[in-house]
Amino acid sequence: MKSVVVFAGTNEGRKLCEFMTVRGAYVTAVVATEYGSLVMPNMPNLIIKEGRLSLAEITDLIDNYDYVVDATHPYANIISDNIKTAIEKRNKKYLRVIRPLLEYENVREFPDICEVCKYLNSTTGNVLVTTGSKELLPYTTIENYRQRLFLRVLPTIKAVNECNNLNFNVSNIICMQGPFSENMNKAMIEQVTAKFLVTKETGKSGGFLEKLSAAKKLGVKVLLVGRPYKEEGLDLEGAYLFLKKELGLKEKKLSYFPIFLDIKKKKIVVIGGGKIATRRIESLLKFDVDILVVAPKLSKTLEVLHKQKKLIIKKREYESRDLDNVFMILVATNCREINEQIYKEAKSRSILVNISDNKEQCDFFFPAIFYDDDVVGGLISKEGNNHKNVKEKACIIRYILKKGDKKNANSESGQQG
Repeated sequence: MKSVVVFAGTNEGRKLCEFMTVRGAYVTAVVATEYGSLVMPNMPNLIIKEGRLSLAEITDLIDNYDYVVDATHPYANIISDNIKTAIEKRNKKYLRVIRPLLEYENVREFPDICEVCKYLNSTTGNVLVTTGSKELLPYTTIENYRQRLFLRVLPTIKAVNECNNLNFNVSNIICMQGPFSENMNKAMIEQVTAKFLVTKETGKSGGFLEKLSAAKKLGVKVLLVGRPYKEEGLDLEGAYLFLKKELGLKEKKLSYFPIFLDIKKKKIVVIGGGKIATRRIESLLKFDVDILVVAPKLSKTLEVLHKQKKLIIKKREYESRDLDNVFMILVATNCREINEQIYKEAKSRSILVNISDNKEQCDFFFPAIFYDDDVVGGLISKEGNNHKNVKEKACIIRYILKKGDKKNANSESGQQG
């Protein structure tokens, strides 16, 4: 499989790295900052290289790869120019991934930040600056800049140091990671009582339109730093199709097929009485099943459910006879040896089994469940290893159900493994 180096640091770069890696390519992602490496996915065949590279370093680096992708920020013109020069020197195959220009109105456009600052010196009123921390020096030419300017920058030590080194007012520094919704932009503008918003045309994925709409609703003047130049390239969707064909990437096949089992009146055994077991039992009790819990120690919740006669409890260690006449077994103990033993015995009896601490020993995943009066569903991640993302999406579905006047919508945040 071909190797690819992606100059990333953007949403597009991160998504492209993931897209190629899961389809078999060997990818190195080059990011400028520590923050850029933190937001990259942790995946096999993906190497993260952190730091700002010179032209010579870029030229030497790309020697080791079959393909070069520039997915840097549309305003990172220096690095993009260096990549192009290195490509010409080494005669490498190359793709530029761009953010399409958006249509906009009711803004005042400037060729660079220096011209914005000249204009602001002829005005009064607070300014929300959203152009990043790398080009702050020109803003110090604005009279009373420490009082007037409010800087929205990334929540990194380097960004804060850039602000402090230029003596910006600490109370005027907003450290947050975007992109931001319209409401969040409105809240920030109102909080700092800004009359002006300075921004760049960062495209749809950069939250540009949300900034414009917030400013328009609050009557705030938008000062736009235009893109350095118009570039040719492909947008993200076009890049997916191009790279898939160019690199001969294999289509990613899904491992797990969503299926609904009839578990009415079926016997389900849960081995373990801790937090994971309790959470899964609470979800199962929404269904018409017979639950047997086997564990020497039980959570308070399980004790209460037992007193309410909602389940049967055997307060002891697991025994092989616990698998007699069982439809499904969930194992959630903190002992790997016991889990391994139960797995082998369940497989020998052709019983559906789920081992909470080893997804490779799961015939099925326990999903995040959501339901209302008419609908029941469950979510897992594609590989069964991203519980946080699944919980968030289940909450979104729950919200959608409620928004549609489904008054009894519920969501159970199960674990998958």
